[in-house]
Amino acid sequence: MAVTLKDISAQTGINTCSVSHVLNNHPRAMELKAETREKIHRCAREMGYARNEIARSMVTGRNDVIAFISCDTGAWEYTGKIMSGIVEEATRQSFAVKVYHLAHSNPENIIRQLIEQRVAGVIFHSDRNIDLDFIRSEAAKKHIPCATVNLSSISAGIGVTSDDFQGTREAVKYLAELGHRRIAYISNRLRLEFTENRENGFVAGMKEYVPHSGIMQIAYGINTDYDENLPAIRELLSGSEDKRPTAVICYSDYIACNVLQAAYQMGIKVPEELSVIGFADMDVAKYATVPLTTVAQPFEQMGRETANMLIETIKNKRVDILDKVENRKLAVTLVVRKSTAPLNKKF
Repeated sequence: MAVTLKDISAQTGINTCSVSHVLNNHPRAMELKAETREKIHRCAREMGYARNEIARSMVTGRNDVIAFISCDTGAWEYTGKIMSGIVEEATRQSFAVKVYHLAHSNPENIIRQLIEQRVAGVIFHSDRNIDLDFIRSEAAKKHIPCATVNLSSISAGIGVTSDDFQGTREAVKYLAELGHRRIAYISNRLRLEFTENRENGFVAGMKEYVPHSGIMQIAYGINTDYDENLPAIRELLSGSEDKRPTAVICYSDYIACNVLQAAYQMGIKVPEELSVIGFADMDVAKYATVPLTTVAQPFEQMGRETANMLIETIKNKRVDILDKVENRKLAVTLVVRKSTAPLNKKF
């Protein structure tokens, strides 16, 4: 037979209301003495008590479950790091995380499951805006708060991301201090709404730190097969030594590795003749043939802070967040490795 709150109350001699406050993490539990709270928890462990979450959800209208919705679950390293931070913080606060894979065909199915399973809140992570607004608006009708991680919240809800603008700006500053003036940037025009802060940071950095050099930039789209990107990169790096860029900043570490590959094929030495900077600090940056200097994003911290902000919203029943935007940017760090060097004077 399942152990009840009344059983623990009878065993400890503490009234059922106080036992309930302690075992359900109610704020009023802090009004009790520490030894009283510990006595209740110890008795609950010894008697094998477990909360009936189904019954509890019928009373509160929700489960202590956060939905994590992404279109690339498990496909990219940074998604795993973000999920790790979310799960770590959710677990610390006694919440569970349920993962949903978002595709073009299933947003209606996902929102149905979210409502049926009475999730407490939703975290979106997607670099493709596939019906996020639809899910968000339907969730708002049921008073389910939403958050985004690694992309700014643009309509309503909580958003936690990294300061990508400052990241590329600092990368330009670093290269300028090394003597570079012909600095190129490889962008991603196919997903500009998710990477434009990096591009804008590059432009701002060039105007501030290399004001008379002119801005060298290549409009560029990511492909599934990275080998397809090499012709455009080779074109960027071709030309006479006094005309081609002496440094390249890339919107991702993966594209930066493409630059290393193209440079190798063209006989251009990195970093002696070309400095290369990536973005994100994926494992590939550390283990590249020439370890990459890169802008490191705090993915685990992004996940933790997003989960914490969302859980605080849930606990405090902040319905106002359903109609407002609340964004937070986390600092990035330039990690210097072997792919950058002072300008070779012959250039």
